[in-house]
Amino acid sequence: MPEIILAHDYLTQIGGAERVVAEWAKALSAHTVVTLAYSPEDTFDDFRHMEVRSSIPRSLANQVERMLPTLPSIAEHTVVSGGDVALVSSSGWAHRFEFKIPHVVYVHSAARWLYAAEDYRLRLSPLRRAGLKASTPLLRRGDLDAMRRADAILSNSLVTRDRMWSAYGLDSVVVSPPVEPVAREARPPARRLPDEFVVIVARDRGYKNVPLAVDAATMAGLPIVIVGAGSEVLDAPEQGVYALGRVTDAELCWVYQRASVVVGAGREDFGLTVLEASLEGTPAATIALGGYLETVRPGVNGFHAASATPEALATAILRARDLDAGACRAWAHRFSRDTHLARLAGVMKEVMHRV
Repeated sequence: MPEIILAHDYLTQIGGAERVVAEWAKALSAHTVVTLAYSPEDTFDDFRHMEVRSSIPRSLANQVERMLPTLPSIAEHTVVSGGDVALVSSSGWAHRFEFKIPHVVYVHSAARWLYAAEDYRLRLSPLRRAGLKASTPLLRRGDLDAMRRADAILSNSLVTRDRMWSAYGLDSVVVSPPVEPVAREARPPARRLPDEFVVIVARDRGYKNVPLAVDAATMAGLPIVIVGAGSEVLDAPEQGVYALGRVTDAELCWVYQRASVVVGAGREDFGLTVLEASLEGTPAATIALGGYLETVRPGVNGFHAASATPEALATAILRARDLDAGACRAWAHRFSRDTHLARLAGVMKEVMHRV
């Protein structure tokens, strides 16, 4: 079996991309992951058992997004070597690493900080927004050169494939992320929750559009549970909003199982949480954009809102909660880990033979 080196932007959070890399590590028996920054306490425990090569000191790991002016240079001097092939998870940075071995880039999103700046810049100060805007043309040229060096490019969804073509003029093969239950057993969170509720799983990012989900749940007459780092500031149980912040996988599994509906309100490139909930028999109500067009099959595991408004999303919530749990599970199993890994293995084998 070839020695596979993993690479990822930075391991400082619990998100869909990090979950994919954690699945790779287990399934591919990978022992090494190269990244810009690593904070063991803030990401999946799976990485504690690996050799993590990070370019930024751990004391600064949680400041990585504030280091934007220097990140392109740091990424370009982050060396990936020592194996037969590198499997690269990128949402904007890891494909820029310096690869000494053949590498396959799996793209979760064309770099938001360059090609979806309206999303990324929401978190920047006015001065840094202006600086990023002024330097974008030069940074895009370097980004394109880095992506062209990939021996193969994979996209996680049709949406991402189209964005890759728009951003880089490069074609890519769609390989959906692996979908597995988030935990083998479910455990209730310490906090008591209502008997019936909807849930949204979203970190503190503007493009996740949590306020839309909250407004829609209120209109549907249902409490909403918010799971994700940074969500605590939204907690308002007197208004039916239960913000749990970061939870364990076992707690997330419990929330998925007990929720009436999982809500998707943001601009997602794939929308992994929808399928994680479907595996537990829970249907989805989402806006009709992005990856949700692939992960939600209307009338099977959820419904799309007719428009991105609280009223339309509330209607989708009320319709979705009556869907069959078995049909939800059957749909989610189409996106299995085995299918994902088989396609990855085929691409990596082809690359190693070609180089």
